[in-house]
Amino acid sequence: MKQELKGILSAVLTPFSQDGSTIDEATYVKLIESQIAAGIHGVLLSGSTGEHPALSVAERKRLFEIGVKTGHGKTDIIAHVGSNNVRDTLDLARHAKELGVDQMLVITPYFDRLKFSDVQRFLGKVVEIAGGPIIYYDSPGITGVEISEEQMVTLRREGLVSAIKDSPQNYTRTMRMLSNPNAPTVLAGCDPALLAVLAHGAPGTIIGVSTFVPELCVALYEAISVRHDLPAALGVWNKLWPIINFMLLNGYVALAKAGSALRGLQLGEPREPVAASPESLRRELKVLLDRAEVGRLAGL
Repeated sequence: MKQELKGILSAVLTPFSQDGSTIDEATYVKLIESQIAAGIHGVLLSGSTGEHPALSVAERKRLFEIGVKTGHGKTDIIAHVGSNNVRDTLDLARHAKELGVDQMLVITPYFDRLKFSDVQRFLGKVVEIAGGPIIYYDSPGITGVEISEEQMVTLRREGLVSAIKDSPQNYTRTMRMLSNPNAPTVLAGCDPALLAVLAHGAPGTIIGVSTFVPELCVALYEAISVRHDLPAALGVWNKLWPIINFMLLNGYVALAKAGSALRGLQLGEPREPVAASPESLRRELKVLLDRAEVGRLAGL
């Protein structure tokens, strides 16, 4: 497993047929190719923005296959293997390993509130398949599992976790981990904190908004993380934040799909129970995209 990941790691959407019954495989290829053309540093397959709870295991395996075939050697390929069913997680991890993905991301089962010892045992099973430390998807609002800074250090020391997709409810821990050389690498995993966490030294991010405004996210990363140009980064952020905020207030995945369609790539609508964005919200989103001066997606 590749341990040094950086840049904009895009949690890509999953395109569906018009009736939502099947994955639109040809469009998934176009989406990944567009991400690469825009300069994205990596793609996360079957993540939360990719609607993994609404996908079957077979569908998720197919996304891994398409992602590796399309992007291998061109961008980092990360497979999200997390599930509420441990057997499914291990099955997905085996498939991802066989395909040769660069890294795996995993969230803990999100119904039972696991003890830390349960988390260690669970991650150990995934790591045994992966052959090395993986990325831990830390989202206590979903899992109900709060892991302290000291416990994160333990997970790294035990060879279970190399990095975390950081979506916590307490950003004090985030700032402390960014300053702790013994902690796993922090990858910004929550859109509102993106600029702040990158500015405090995180090497990269795993977010969903980059799936349809990749060039803004890449420009933000290059300004703050590569050139250390805060005024330039703030200029990009002033374009990106209104889009993010609108999505958070009005339906993240549905508006990400609407935004992609507005930029020339039809991905279908979300699967139930998530509803499609109404036309009124699509019109408002178009205004924000126009203000941000983004047109057609790269590579289309």
